[in-house]
Amino acid sequence: MKKMTLSLCMIVKDEEKNLSTCLDSVKDIVDQIIVLDTGSQDSTIEIAKRFGAEVYQFPWCDDFSVARNESIKYAKCDWILWMDADEVLDLKSIPILKEKIKTSDKNKYYSVRISSRNETQNKITYSEAHRLFPNGLGIHFKNRIHEQIFYSAQDKGLMEELLNIHIIHEGYNLTDKEYKNKLLRNHPLLEKMVDENKEFAYAHYTLAHNYSGLKKYRKAIVHFEKAIQLGGIGAKLEIDAMNVLSQSFSYLGEWKSAEDYAKKSIEQNPLQSGAYYMLYKCAEEKNDYNSAEKYLVHLLEIEERFNKEPQKARNDLSISRQKVKKTLGFNYIKQGKNIKALNQFMDLDCNELSKSLMSKLIQLVSRPDELTLLIKIIEKYLKYEKEIDIGLYDILGQSYIKLNKTDEALDLYLMLYNQNRREKLVIRRLGALYAKKGELEKAENLIIELNQIK
Repeated sequence: MKKMTLSLCMIVKDEEKNLSTCLDSVKDIVDQIIVLDTGSQDSTIEIAKRFGAEVYQFPWCDDFSVARNESIKYAKCDWILWMDADEVLDLKSIPILKEKIKTSDKNKYYSVRISSRNETQNKITYSEAHRLFPNGLGIHFKNRIHEQIFYSAQDKGLMEELLNIHIIHEGYNLTDKEYKNKLLRNHPLLEKMVDENKEFAYAHYTLAHNYSGLKKYRKAIVHFEKAIQLGGIGAKLEIDAMNVLSQSFSYLGEWKSAEDYAKKSIEQNPLQSGAYYMLYKCAEEKNDYNSAEKYLVHLLEIEERFNKEPQKARNDLSISRQKVKKTLGFNYIKQGKNIKALNQFMDLDCNELSKSLMSKLIQLVSRPDELTLLIKIIEKYLKYEKEIDIGLYDILGQSYIKLNKTDEALDLYLMLYNQNRREKLVIRRLGALYAKKGELEKAENLIIELNQIK
């Protein structure tokens, strides 16, 4: 049986920061690397050649499909995989991909899972894209931007299949300024794509996303609703459109419309995070904390399921479990459910805790069981903090005092005092504690020392 081979096809420009990582992730599985360069001024070409890539020059023409089609023209292998330089193939996906390209069955084209991180916004967005297809059948890209092989593959009668292959996309892991610049760069192409075919639903959908990113929500709403009205974008993108519509209406303060679209989205797919997060936001806006709690708990359940079965997170927003638990903690505080709130905060990673949170909690809690939990949270945080923060240690000391743990409080303030942290606050607390224990001479000496501080 003939060995099936795989061509990787890319278009690049000035990608010296990303290209090595991308090519290193695929070098052991692809048989041919094609890099179509559209005018790099950095070391992109040299890096590509180090990986044995065939490099071709192509003048940029404001049309991603034209460039993609030029790149696949050079493919000699049985299968074509296309990627961008800011993407990495998950190593766990290599055995699956190797097995799939063994087949000589060219009646299918394949979607893979894409995860896009955004550390600034502390979120991961999941989507699917058609990245693997058979060579030699005339399959080609369409769309000036956000180019796809979907239409061509459908015209050829090929069947779509989702593979459990994961590509990590770093192209949206940007600062707010970088993200805005990317949106502004793409905007004229998206407008041109709509102008060229005003009845093309996908063009309206992609332009709407761009408007949403640029915070032009009224215009985003017009094009999202037009895309849904025209139809043909498929259930997954329609659900996504409804979720972003919900978000857009919320930014405009039109909460009824926001809630309506979130509910419509859930009707189409109950197993998702995006719409439930919007329903939480809508409930919070109405001060309906019971409903908000219900939606947040449901989000945790969905995230837990996605963590166990990540392939089920399709075209969705993954909200950090830590963020949800923190939000749920604040929700419980608003309901006066302090123990439940503290248990949520106890589960947070240390970098999610803060001094401002501790300061707020010490004002709210008073019962012994609440204070005991707060002490555990603060002690957990202090193990993480390298520098001594007098204010935070004082919150811990106050918690000990409220629990009548005088010796523990005294040990804490003495530790600070002996480490030359002899601020007025520390000396005052020590004096009061010695007085409470009946050690009046020590208390008086500390009062004298306090009065000598200017």
